[in-house]
Amino acid sequence: IGWHMGITMDLREKQPWNQQMLDFIFKEIEKGALINTAATEPKTGSPTRGGKPETIAVKTKEGWRINGRKTFTTMSPVLNYFLVKASIEGEEEIGLFLIPRETSGLSIEETWDMIAMRGTGSHDLVLENVDIKHDFLVERLGGFKKNEPSGWLLHIPACYMGTAIAARDYAVAFAAEYSPNSIEGTISELPNVQRLVGEMELELMQARHFMYSVASKWDETSDRAALAGELAAVKHVVTNSACTVVDKAMRIVGARSLQRSNPLQRYYRDVRAGLHNPPMDDMTIVNLAKQAFTR
Repeated sequence: IGWHMGITMDLREKQPWNQQMLDFIFKEIEKGALINTAATEPKTGSPTRGGKPETIAVKTKEGWRINGRKTFTTMSPVLNYFLVKASIEGEEEIGLFLIPRETSGLSIEETWDMIAMRGTGSHDLVLENVDIKHDFLVERLGGFKKNEPSGWLLHIPACYMGTAIAARDYAVAFAAEYSPNSIEGTISELPNVQRLVGEMELELMQARHFMYSVASKWDETSDRAALAGELAAVKHVVTNSACTVVDKAMRIVGARSLQRSNPLQRYYRDVRAGLHNPPMDDMTIVNLAKQAFTR
């Protein structure tokens, strides 16, 4: 749901479409419509890598005809509108097309078979001779250039932060209650357990302060473009810290953390997914280096 809320926020802040289409989608959202972007494709991978969409939009007398396939279309079982990035035939520009769910030729292929983040329903969006009106080309992206940074993308690290906090809470509660007959009291009194809990606290403290600091800077600054590196860095720091925290939580709980009925094994799988949400760690580090040399 973070994607839906973030896209709505971005549209409100940047006003990138004409007023008629903005009014249209905002009214639909007020009625309860859900929206998300469909950008990733089987051959291009994440759009942040710079691949040009193989989904093609061809201009017709009535509007546009679109053919292609998008992967990782989060929330696809319940979306009312899809924002589809497609190459415009005969042009260098990338078009952003608003496609209603009920449009003929649009279908969802249930391919989402991951061990993590199962509930996101990120199936494939299949577009076969999908015809839409001219107005539903809502934005021209001018070639595959980098978009302006968006503060709402902090919802990605915030999601994985929440998972890590849940793992910490579970491990602390477990340690405070578990009392094997080999010791007096609970394992919360053991130095090695206290060390692990302290290390989890430190990881979470650093990551949370960083995330909320950048969020505050986004709200307060007039030069938001300058925060691109920090927004990416937050995602890098938080997702990696989340993996570390869940790992330490599982070390405290022990082998029972791997039981299917135990929430820690789900938290472990879910935070791993954060490493593969864009921007990827390697791109974040390289871009920070480029930023340093530019300065």
